[in-house]
Amino acid sequence: MTQTIETSDYFDNNKIAVAAVREFCDAPRPSKSDMTRLVDLVLPLLPTISDDSRREIASLLAISELAPKPLLLALCDFPVAICSPILTRSHLLSAAELLAILSQRDIEHARAIARRTRLETPVVNALRHMENEGIDRALDLRQRLDNAMPREQAESFEKFRNDLRGDIASQAQPVIDVSMEQIIEAANDPNPRVLHTAVADALAITMVSAEGLCSNPTSRNLIYMLRFVGASPEDGLKVFAALSPDLAADPAVADRFSTVFNEITTEQAVHKVWSWRSDDLLALAREALSANDPGESHRDHADMSGTSFMKVA
Repeated sequence: MTQTIETSDYFDNNKIAVAAVREFCDAPRPSKSDMTRLVDLVLPLLPTISDDSRREIASLLAISELAPKPLLLALCDFPVAICSPILTRSHLLSAAELLAILSQRDIEHARAIARRTRLETPVVNALRHMENEGIDRALDLRQRLDNAMPREQAESFEKFRNDLRGDIASQAQPVIDVSMEQIIEAANDPNPRVLHTAVADALAITMVSAEGLCSNPTSRNLIYMLRFVGASPEDGLKVFAALSPDLAADPAVADRFSTVFNEITTEQAVHKVWSWRSDDLLALAREALSANDPGESHRDHADMSGTSFMKVA
């Protein structure tokens, strides 16, 4: 390909790159030549496109079993707010590649890697040597759940919660650093996956649970999420308005939202997010335990239905 696409006046590089990746991921059986063409097209465009486009591309490739390795590794050179879907979910990164990322990138990349469902011993050892409380806590929780049966898994999470020292409300902060401006922008994005990914990363929950949370804007769970990430009542209402503009336009509904938002404490939000993480991890463990039984399905993950904030107690 000799044409320099990134300098073209006739095409939007963001649309070109995202559309090419989406088409590749939607293809039932992309060939090696398809992978090569995608790399040749998208890799030179990565420095020229927006962070939102890079993040969308990372989200698409993170769940692809045939994602081209050069694109995955190139995206991992960007800040963790962009590449976290790949660091936490892609099964294509080898232990050697994860170790290289740990040696070359910052602590935020390491925290994302610590949230992977499966880690080889050398990677775990490298993460332990960083002596970071957040990384150690993530590894400890996963180790307890990986080595225990379902009932013991529930008990291990309770022990983790009881062992935590200090002010519980101080634990209310996004796992992956994301500002309220970014969350509000994601809520207004026409592609719902942008918000789902931001919420999954900020709360350290699965994409399934994040999708359930965001799809029900009148649920109190949305307010728990907003309180956890430190939203103000005004910012929380902006997110609600983006997800449900018709309801938010009703002054009575907006007032009710603000009332419930102020009633829910940060400590309650922390406990709620912890319970979602526990439910997600238990669901993943049940899936692993039943892997040899194709007749069983355990893709329940955290219950994100919740009660509506419209209900008055």
